[in-house]
Amino acid sequence: MSTFKEQLKADLDTFINMDEFADEHELNGETVNCVVQSPTEQEMFQQGIDYSGYEATRGRLVIVHIKREALEDVPAEGQEMTLDGEYGDVDRCVEDLGMLSIYLHFNHA
Repeated sequence: MSTFKEQLKADLDTFINMDEFADEHELNGETVNCVVQSPTEQEMFQQGIDYSGYEATRGRLVIVHIKREALEDVPAEGQEMTLDGEYGDVDRCVEDLGMLSIYLHFNHA
């Protein structure tokens, strides 16, 4: 019988798996397996994220879900990062149960 922590790790391995949900992306010059989510304004509202009018007035938001162990350091708010060669700013980064959810804000040019 597996422990709860072992089950969570197995679930994370399934989520960040190239055959399941993850894709290969470039993050700060490194090729990593992660899930990139581009939430709609309605989805952000439902999650309690206050980004009203974000797409039209302030650029684009993506959320990168990646295993904590895949990055040397946890990104800090305001830090600049690249995702697939595009520069964005970290709005926030949430670490939970071995996964990072990095909220990246891309300005319109």
